[in-house]
Amino acid sequence: MAAMALPLIEVPNMGQDLAQRAVCVKVRLGRLGNSRKVSNSQVEVDTDKSLIRVSKHLLDSKELRTIANFDGEIRRYLYDTCLPFEAGIHLCPFALLEQTEGKLREFTNGRETLVSAFIEAYPSLCQEAAKRLRSLYNPADYPPADHVAQQFSFTWQYISFGVPDQLREISTKIWHDEREKAAQMMAEAGREIQQVLRTAMAELVKHMRDRLKDGPDGKPLRFKETTVSNLVDFLGTFDFRNVTDDAELKALVDKARETLTGISADDLRTTAGVRTKVQQGMADLAAELDTMIVKKPARKFHFTEE
Repeated sequence: MAAMALPLIEVPNMGQDLAQRAVCVKVRLGRLGNSRKVSNSQVEVDTDKSLIRVSKHLLDSKELRTIANFDGEIRRYLYDTCLPFEAGIHLCPFALLEQTEGKLREFTNGRETLVSAFIEAYPSLCQEAAKRLRSLYNPADYPPADHVAQQFSFTWQYISFGVPDQLREISTKIWHDEREKAAQMMAEAGREIQQVLRTAMAELVKHMRDRLKDGPDGKPLRFKETTVSNLVDFLGTFDFRNVTDDAELKALVDKARETLTGISADDLRTTAGVRTKVQQGMADLAAELDTMIVKKPARKFHFTEE
């Protein structure tokens, strides 16, 4: 899908910069619902049934769980690559637009393969459900496979949050009010992005600082490759994602890059001097980052160890 040409809204300072450097991408993931309510009359319990809510799983399907996990991977990619805006909408820096578009197309192909595997298994899954659910089995809960396939969707579009020019022709006051709302919304998004990036870096730096400490027995703690790679990845994409020109955070990113230049995870495992130096560098960075975080942002940076 190609990015739309976006009209720029006249917003001050941070909001203006944000509107000129990022595009909104709205992503929708549709998936077959796998639960239904069960009437309380079908359940025997020694309690007031008006306080009980019961549901049943329609299918016990590893294929469906795999699709759900894959959808989680898509969302994590968007969280880690793009920037927060509104529910279901991410701000994608223009510098990362082609990369993001390519990755979403790649996800599309992978998801279609997983959905096909589920649809192929669907008839046998329905037969198994009938055996296991017994009296709670309802054939109406299991539509034909072609209908089920239509429940899976994955779409995205690039949108703008500008103010329609037609409003000015209808009401100048409404147009001015809406322009002010748009300016405020973009400025608030800019402030949140700044805090999200600061918090993201603080969490990664503190994680590395803590994993490079010695344990209670005086021996170095074990740490995984992702302890280093997650921070390195963040530092690598920061300049593209720094759409608010956060000079303070940029200075700390440069310090972190300098600290980690030429150092591998193996160096940190095997060379005590390198480990101590990097651990101290991370501790200093963490202390500075703590003074820069105003409040806890709505979402956290996601990182996992494998």
